[in-house]
Amino acid sequence: MINKKRFLIIDDSITIISLMRWMLNSAGVSNDFINSTTDSLKAIRLLSQHQYDVVLCDYNMNHHIDGGLIFDEVKQRKLISSNTVFICVTGDSSLSVVTHFIELEPDDYLLKPLCPQEFIHRIEGVLVRKAVIAPLLSAMDNQDYQLALELCDNYRINNIQYVNYIDRIYGDCLLRLRRHDEALAFYQKYCEETDAIWSEIGLGQTYQSLGDLDKAENVFKAILTKHPCQPVARQSLANCMMVRGQLPDAIREFNIAHKVNPANPHRELILANLYTALQLHDKAAAGFQRFITKVKGTSRYSYGVAMNTYVSLLLASLYTESTQEHDELLSQAQYKIHEYSAKSEGDSIAEFNLLIGLGILAYINGDIKNALIVVHKLSVSDKSTVDFYTELNITRLYGLCGIPDLYDASMLRAQALCKNTNEDVLMLSQIKMLDGAKHEIQQRLQEGKILTEKAQAQRQKNAANQAISYAYKAFHRVPFNYKNCRLIIELTALATPSESQSETSIHERESILKSCGWIYENDNRPTAEEKRRTHELFHLAIDKLSLSV
Repeated sequence: MINKKRFLIIDDSITIISLMRWMLNSAGVSNDFINSTTDSLKAIRLLSQHQYDVVLCDYNMNHHIDGGLIFDEVKQRKLISSNTVFICVTGDSSLSVVTHFIELEPDDYLLKPLCPQEFIHRIEGVLVRKAVIAPLLSAMDNQDYQLALELCDNYRINNIQYVNYIDRIYGDCLLRLRRHDEALAFYQKYCEETDAIWSEIGLGQTYQSLGDLDKAENVFKAILTKHPCQPVARQSLANCMMVRGQLPDAIREFNIAHKVNPANPHRELILANLYTALQLHDKAAAGFQRFITKVKGTSRYSYGVAMNTYVSLLLASLYTESTQEHDELLSQAQYKIHEYSAKSEGDSIAEFNLLIGLGILAYINGDIKNALIVVHKLSVSDKSTVDFYTELNITRLYGLCGIPDLYDASMLRAQALCKNTNEDVLMLSQIKMLDGAKHEIQQRLQEGKILTEKAQAQRQKNAANQAISYAYKAFHRVPFNYKNCRLIIELTALATPSESQSETSIHERESILKSCGWIYENDNRPTAEEKRRTHELFHLAIDKLSLSV
């Protein structure tokens, strides 16, 4: 039955490709029906250009895009039809590979060395199964879950050999249709009659959907007691913890899964999102970098995530108490952004993300004028953001700069993009990331307000040194507070020699002073007379700083 099927063989070994060709030829398949490649990127191109009946893909490709990522790309871009067979082939039967197959769910997987008879038998078996239930698989691909339920009832009667596979799809459809009471009864009955792990996981996921997180966690923990390396149960347990807001516990569970199977880049992204939500930006940057490195060349690659790697380094510099560490993080981020800039020329999406990154970098460096110029360019841009991470960084820039209208609108866009994510666990991690960013911005705005009030109070007491110390700290939290900018200009202009002993360097004070002057001049709330007087104080302050050098 396979002699008229079209095959694609993907393997980094020419010897293995030749062996598979020989076995297929022996089963009556002509070389005219067999394509092959040793190149991961070429494999993806072939899959996008041609239709194959069977794909035989090596798992451990000699490329950063391995068989797992090729299969992920196939699913993301729908490069094969519902009746095409995708089989992973590997010589590695280690726990990490086996657990990755459980997560990937290819149609089958074969272990090298290959036995000719078993090789052909397994291919034929999967082809028959997919041919029999092709309409059901097509309904699932089209997300027509009601039709899929009806087909499951029909196929279950006449295809006893596939009943376990069909029932698994049936339960999944009930959950996707939010028919939770039916799903609960279905999975409870199945768990009583069988010891299938998928039914136990389905039961836990049903409890989670019903909001009974205690029962859900108990189910997943019971599975993991018997099968500690079961990746779906581990991820489902972590998902419960995310729903509860127990992010450190969720991170712990995801890390346990990642130690078993470090090849899954999707989990790197989820972990990086959660680290961001907890303001652990240095760890987030490392996770985003590993993800981007792994998925480069696939549709998972995102310029927004790439830029978020460097923005995370910038944000990490805001939270360290060490001057040396601050400078190192800032230097590393600047170098990475410069490197990104050199590679992004001519790519409008990359350049758009670069603009956002440069705006945040300008803000971190106290270059408020250029940060505002970027804000203006973004606010009038007609480019529609389709990437959650890109919009998140726009939101951050508006929030850091203290522009509430733009910030609120951007936050709504980011929330909408988040809801469009088609993977539940990733979407939840993005929601937590967005909540964390919102809290982070609000925290900085509140800190800036308190510090400004303290600076004003100290000014009323004529405690100039304490006042300007608080004013500088307030500026670094909320630079666009025109009253605080006026206070900095005034205190610098009227400063006594002792103020020059401030821990803030002359260069930094000059940069802040110029930003304050520009902000005050461009704010429409001060009167013309207030601006005139402040302008005079500004030049007096500049002269004072010049004499301090």
